[in-house]
Amino acid sequence: MSALLFFDIDGTLITLDKRHIMPESTRQALNKAKSNGHKIFINTGRVKSAIDKHLLEFGFDGLVCGCGTYIEYEGNEVFYKSIPENLCIKYANMLHGIGYETLFESRDRLFIDGDHGPGTFMNYIFEYFSENSDEPIREYTHPKFRFDKFTTSGKEGSKQGVFEEMFCEDFNLIPHGNIVTEAVPKGCSKATGISFLMNELDVSIDNCYAFGDSINDMEMLKFVGHSVGMGNSVKELFDVVEHKTTDIEDDGIANALSFYNLI
Repeated sequence: MSALLFFDIDGTLITLDKRHIMPESTRQALNKAKSNGHKIFINTGRVKSAIDKHLLEFGFDGLVCGCGTYIEYEGNEVFYKSIPENLCIKYANMLHGIGYETLFESRDRLFIDGDHGPGTFMNYIFEYFSENSDEPIREYTHPKFRFDKFTTSGKEGSKQGVFEEMFCEDFNLIPHGNIVTEAVPKGCSKATGISFLMNELDVSIDNCYAFGDSINDMEMLKFVGHSVGMGNSVKELFDVVEHKTTDIEDDGIANALSFYNLI
């Protein structure tokens, strides 16, 4: 029976270092899974405008982007949840007011508020996504400013509790280290993206597989019938996954798909 396979990007499909490469064993395994009749999906915290072009061109059957805020199947948009413009401006001003530096992420483009000079938190993000996005990254004061989710960082000594109190009612706040937080509108997650596609394609939960390595993969790994943690995962994931595979560059995806007899 055809299965739905959902893959995180960073640390799962491509390396976390500056190469950002998909291992050849992963490429071959994904193509084999497709030839066996299974459907392969990217399921990422990245919005579509921030996905590497070589991944968009690979031949995935669909995309779950922005932690479930945007979904594509066979090249067609099937779900999109955006934040109204007035709320985008309100939230951006709140973040700016407490001195947080923020990447605002939308389906079509990225916006930034903060210093992205050499050595700053925003510098790597700005340079990497500038190389991968067809649309230039704009300042948050741009007239077309909108976003679907955001990733933000307080400075050393920032009052994280104040930030959390301001945004916890409207967003799921996913910590990445001590001061970096990914904020996703309530009601959206990588798991809700899987649920939507399950219902659309009439596939049972037992025929859904998820592969991840990071904290923002937790919900989808708990949700599916079969969950895989990469060998290079954060330790917290190993408490919830069904199967632990090898590292990304040690044939992790290929070994996991073989373990489940999907290839």
